Amino acid sequence: MAICHSVQPALTICECIGIASMAPQLYCDFLQLDKTAPYTFPHKPTELAHLNEQLDQLDRHISDLMELKSDLLHRSNQLISPAYIVPNEILSYIFCHSNEMDRRPQSGGCRPIDLPKKGMTLSAVSRRWRQVALCTSTLWEKVECRFTEKLQRNASLLIQHCASHASSLDVSLLDKYRSRADDTDGVGKAIQEIFTTGLSFPVVKRKLKTLQTQHITSPQLIRLLPSFLRLENLTMQGGDFDFDVDLSSLPLSRVTLLSTFFNSLILPPSVHFLHLEDQSPRNSITLLCNCPNLVEFINQFRPYSYPNEPKPGVLRSRPLVLDSLKKLVWSSTTNFVNMAFAIKLDIPVIETLELNYAADLSLAPLTTFIYQISATLESLVLKSSYPTDSDWSIANLRYLFKFPIPTLRKLSLTNWSHASIIKAIRALTPEEGENGYKDRCLPKLEYLSLDSTEGLMNEKPRDFDIWVLELVKRRRIGEDSHFQLDFSFTIGNYYDQAPWRPELLHEFKEFLANRSVELTVHGSKLNSYQLAVWLSRRQSD
Repeated sequence: MAICHSVQPALTICECIGIASMAPQLYCDFLQLDKTAPYTFPHKPTELAHLNEQLDQLDRHISDLMELKSDLLHRSNQLISPAYIVPNEILSYIFCHSNEMDRRPQSGGCRPIDLPKKGMTLSAVSRRWRQVALCTSTLWEKVECRFTEKLQRNASLLIQHCASHASSLDVSLLDKYRSRADDTDGVGKAIQEIFTTGLSFPVVKRKLKTLQTQHITSPQLIRLLPSFLRLENLTMQGGDFDFDVDLSSLPLSRVTLLSTFFNSLILPPSVHFLHLEDQSPRNSITLLCNCPNLVEFINQFRPYSYPNEPKPGVLRSRPLVLDSLKKLVWSSTTNFVNMAFAIKLDIPVIETLELNYAADLSLAPLTTFIYQISATLESLVLKSSYPTDSDWSIANLRYLFKFPIPTLRKLSLTNWSHASIIKAIRALTPEEGENGYKDRCLPKLEYLSLDSTEGLMNEKPRDFDIWVLELVKRRRIGEDSHFQLDFSFTIGNYYDQAPWRPELLHEFKEFLANRSVELTVHGSKLNSYQLAVWLSRRQSD
């Protein structure tokens, strides 16, 4: 019986390597058959059965040989593939550029835990790739955990695994349920304990650089914050903690607190970006004073939420100098102006100022404050203003805009009433006999946003089209430099724009055709075709 030596039906890669080194010794007895001495059979059926058996054996051996050839070719291709030729350093560089976490939710809901998926996949390809992947820090730096009832119980160990192979760690803990009041089975508490354990590992404490929490109510987790000695970025959304937290020893540079409250909170002077939401004016000023090196400060709250808040003058008496602050956003305007004068706020390099909720503010103190910071101010946003007719008059607004603000390039008047926005447009328009270049206010202005909505009495836009046309013509907008004009006059909803009178619309369109003016509506850019369609639609209305 002919046989094929050194052939096995199933071979591993390691066996293939050995066989490859012995390839010259491979031979098959089927090739050594003596054709000169054929078998003799007394009966034809016996000979036929013998031949069929040999054919079956030959087919099996051919199949084994083809499998062997496939294994050898596979190993040969491995040895010449880039995965084995490329040096480890270059392979690691390639891994870094492929590191994008897949944040698309699975069908039926979000994944309980979103680990660096590329790192897991790459490390499973081969032993060499695993070694390179585990040494590539960026593959393991970001971990996002979502609190669900299906959360894996070993999630804390997975966080530890990522920390062990990353030079720094960014962790996001997101609870999809805003309230745990109905947590009768203790699932919510157990889940938060899992991640408290995960953040308690020494390797995590040493490497945690960014932490984001959403609706985390575990006091034990919050008490861990001072132990994260490399923590630079902290974002917290939701949570009411009736104890003191001192973070003054941390190297924090960016802090965001959204509806998150403490008995008291101390921040380090290293903070450059501070974003507060729903904090009381008292707490906001306290945190502001903790951070003298701020570059950006955003404070958003509802003024009516703190009706009994003490006056700012009681909170702090000595001047507050923020000589690095470039952007300031504050709600409400009245509270801010009163606070600024009470503590003698000094912001010598401010570039962007955004003030919200100016309904009950007298224009005079606001004008005085803007004059004090006018030397460096580049962008001014006055938002959600429904001022009274007597105080926010055309004359007073013109006085505000006429004062030299040499560097102001962007002015946004957002969510004003129709009556108030018309007054502002008229105040910005040069009067009869004034020179459009020489006498116009805010000579460096290159962006103007005018946005009005229906007032409480469902008022309608009154002659807005003629005043917008007068504004662009008398200021000679777009003649000497590019200008962007963004406006929105809504009458029913966010997208329902008030119609133009046909003759004014035609004149406005002709003016735009001959000037370097970019027109946007609600901040959306319009190309020439879209603009023509939009204007024609307004004309048909």
